[in-house]
Amino acid sequence: MVQRNSFSEWREIGNEIQVWRAWLDRDIEVVRQLESTLSPDEIARSNRFHFAKDKSHFIAGRGILRELLGKYLGKAPASLEFSYGEHGKPALAGANATSGISFNLSHSGGLAVYAFAKARNLGVDVERIKPDFVSEGIARRYFSTREVNDLIGLPPEERPHAFFDCWTRKEAYLKARGVGLQIPLDSFSVSLLPGQPAEFLGGVESCWHLAALPSVEGYAGALVYDGTSCPIQIPRPFD
Repeated sequence: MVQRNSFSEWREIGNEIQVWRAWLDRDIEVVRQLESTLSPDEIARSNRFHFAKDKSHFIAGRGILRELLGKYLGKAPASLEFSYGEHGKPALAGANATSGISFNLSHSGGLAVYAFAKARNLGVDVERIKPDFVSEGIARRYFSTREVNDLIGLPPEERPHAFFDCWTRKEAYLKARGVGLQIPLDSFSVSLLPGQPAEFLGGVESCWHLAALPSVEGYAGALVYDGTSCPIQIPRPFD
């Protein structure tokens, strides 16, 4: 499975939120081992990918999720069952449905992030920064007026990172709520200016909290959770 020292910083979940990062490019032997822990429906989903790299990333992403959850629960990764909300948000099912552990995951460009907590609603999003995707037109379609004004007021070289900071913060909120695009992206505002703390600027109830994930060059990431404000623990990346 994954290397043994991947869990060298593991500890049980307390009041904090634990966020793990993992690169999904894995040796074929590791991918096969991770695939052996997947459920039939996960294997069926992996087989729908047209490109081998996308299939491998999906298998690694789900297999690592099972490894982490198995460690938290003290259960074999292959024994875990999942249920999915109306908009695809995963949760533990079966014998572990009442464990109190909540989680969320996201991956982009070969990087995956996983968030775990006790009895909280979580949303996490990571995106590879693609400067060619950034445009004022896309921003005006999906961002609030405040966000658009902040974005276009930046020098051109600073806009890509700010754009994806905004995008991931919005996506993380939608994922935490588990309702998809039933909440319009332009109905709430988040911070995006360089050096500005990650925070909601309007349109969101006070029970929701927003945090930026530690910087990984070429990526933007965000975490959203509910309840009281709490520490966020970031163990070293999954080896």
